[in-house]
Amino acid sequence: MSRSHCQLITCSPTVGTGPGENQRRRGVVQALGILAVMIVTCGATCARRQPLTEFAPPPRFDDVPTLAEIIEQVNKSLQIQRLESNTLTISSPEIITNLRGTLRWERPHNFSLEAYPGTRLMGLAFAAGSNEEMFWLQTQMPSPPTLYYARHDEFESQPGPRRILPVSPLWFREALGVVEIDPALSHEGPITRPDGTLEIRSYIPSPRGAYRRHLVLDGRTGVLKQTLLYNHAGRLVATAQQSDHQYYSAVDWSLPHTVDVQLQPDSGPPLAFHVEVGFYLINEPMSNEAGAYQPPDSTGLVTVDLVQANAQLNGAVSLPRYTPHDSGPSAMSHYRIRR
Repeated sequence: MSRSHCQLITCSPTVGTGPGENQRRRGVVQALGILAVMIVTCGATCARRQPLTEFAPPPRFDDVPTLAEIIEQVNKSLQIQRLESNTLTISSPEIITNLRGTLRWERPHNFSLEAYPGTRLMGLAFAAGSNEEMFWLQTQMPSPPTLYYARHDEFESQPGPRRILPVSPLWFREALGVVEIDPALSHEGPITRPDGTLEIRSYIPSPRGAYRRHLVLDGRTGVLKQTLLYNHAGRLVATAQQSDHQYYSAVDWSLPHTVDVQLQPDSGPPLAFHVEVGFYLINEPMSNEAGAYQPPDSTGLVTVDLVQANAQLNGAVSLPRYTPHDSGPSAMSHYRIRR
């Protein structure tokens, strides 16, 4: 990914380990709950939720399938290219009230989300998004309003513990049912578990070292029921429980409408979210508004580079102090860090 050319408004606070860090973590937790819904899903039609008896996932396996058969079934999700929805609901112990939101997502990295405590008239609660180069999370509460951001490549290659986000937000795509198995990688399974589900363990290379992903599938329908991710040190950092699946014939894949996510940073308590989706608009043409996949105007926001924040927490480097600069509406569409 090439570096962009304009300035990022930088006024990053010192990240420590006291009450200030806890407050920032709470803001990230809330934003991630919203983000979880957004990268999530994809399909091929606009369908309201119906009783599961109408859109129940069809049976796929009569006997225990081979690894090749599971890969073929799971990789049907590759037919999902884009998603749009305005029926999202997020709840979490960290969120005072349930939030509703709208989202747009398309492969490989584009998404945009706005979430509100009730309606748009009540004001924006969170905004989040991603493009080819970077991702961002904008939190309005707790004060001050803060914009967290990172370049994809820098976040994925950063060594050492992650005390704010254990995984990139892009992981939520898999957590929420859009997952693929690369046949070129190393895999174990299928392993038949005591409850009859099937488990596939995959070793996924990364600049930080190999991650281990466990996918738990229904033994008859092949739908994704659980995702577990272990980092390069063998530590469980993210889990997702998927349920309330519905089948979308246009993509021949079943998506969960209810997902429970838990993230475990390298320090501090786990972060938990409950996600429900009313309906999906799948693989339909989207309205291409200008700047839909660009960072928001950072005027009035504290900005925090997550890569540098992690480095400071790890004591790896002495971070530079940033000076605020004026920003126009497109100031963060491309960025350059001032050192």
